[in-house]
Amino acid sequence: MLPLLIDNFQDYGDIQSIYTNLSRQRQITVLEYENLNYDIEQNGLFISENLEDIESNYSYFLNKYNELIEQYDKVIIDVSHGFRHFPILAVVNLILQNIKNPEKIEYIFFAKEKKQFQEYEIIDLKEYLELANLSFMLSTFNQNYTVANNIKFTNPFYQKIAVQLTDFSNHFLANSLKPLIEGTAIENIINNLKKLQKKETVKNFENYIIEIIEHLEDIRQLRHEKSDWERLYQLSKIMSSRGYQLNSITLLFEAVGFYCLEAICSNVKTMDSRKREYQNYIKQKRKPEHIFSTYTMVNDARVITKIKDRFKILNNRQFINSNNLKSRVIYFLNSINSLDDFKNFIESMEAFRNNLTHGNSSQAIDDVKKSYDNMLNKFEYFCIEKNILNIL
Repeated sequence: MLPLLIDNFQDYGDIQSIYTNLSRQRQITVLEYENLNYDIEQNGLFISENLEDIESNYSYFLNKYNELIEQYDKVIIDVSHGFRHFPILAVVNLILQNIKNPEKIEYIFFAKEKKQFQEYEIIDLKEYLELANLSFMLSTFNQNYTVANNIKFTNPFYQKIAVQLTDFSNHFLANSLKPLIEGTAIENIINNLKKLQKKETVKNFENYIIEIIEHLEDIRQLRHEKSDWERLYQLSKIMSSRGYQLNSITLLFEAVGFYCLEAICSNVKTMDSRKREYQNYIKQKRKPEHIFSTYTMVNDARVITKIKDRFKILNNRQFINSNNLKSRVIYFLNSINSLDDFKNFIESMEAFRNNLTHGNSSQAIDDVKKSYDNMLNKFEYFCIEKNILNIL
């Protein structure tokens, strides 16, 4: 294989050999027969066959191999006729190199023997690096909905899936969930994963694909939930199952706010018409948009539920923007039994969320998970089992 590389790739750049004493002697014989002028020792890296020598150590080989690759912007690797474990180490190293910089490795040549000592087929193993990258990407996404920033593929279909999964991850981890649930992003990912599933080359990690499709389908089905607060409650549980405790408690806290909003608007007629009016302002993008927002509606509903008479009307841009609306809401809230227990729950959840948001100075991760589970149980009790605010 070395003479073939010398004949065809001298203009490509340097040709460096990784060799043992035995392979050097054999290749010198081959080069002399082919009448090729190439100095293996001057253009190569020596690896000892003697296990007692430092040059035979795995770490020595990998360090020197890395140093060799780092010298070049682009590399072509040939692993044909390798000695003992070195081709395996080389390929493992290339998998890591390919994750770090996929564009660096152009080809990985291997001389596949078709007829012993007579006929060989030169194949490119780069496709298998792509599959290793694909498996790694799907595995990490399946665990926590993340995609490594430097994952790139020469295969355009794999790259398309990588871009789609990255876009999903960015939305999901930023709690920008409405475009995912109501848009076509999840549908497009599922369709492409089903196409990928049909390829024979992915059979070894097909289970990742199946699980991702199932998870994404669960999220997509949330569009059929009756209300925003139920959607956020389900998403909070999904986030917690993936280990994103700050996201999960944030979503649960917002679910409480949406629950309060729906309850107030379904029980106080003037608030229902005010909600439609305010939503129209949001659709019209009335300025300032950060004030005329769903957040303002949800926050006002949650705050007045928590503090009732102490709720302050500061300006006409608020959702609850008049004493008349305020008094009607408070009249409704005063009719609720055990409201103080629900109010204490909101306050404790808010304190817990704020602690996590500002660096979690007091709790270990196991304590955070236990606290979240406790909050989740209380949410289910107050909002689902008891429906404390009597959503109609």
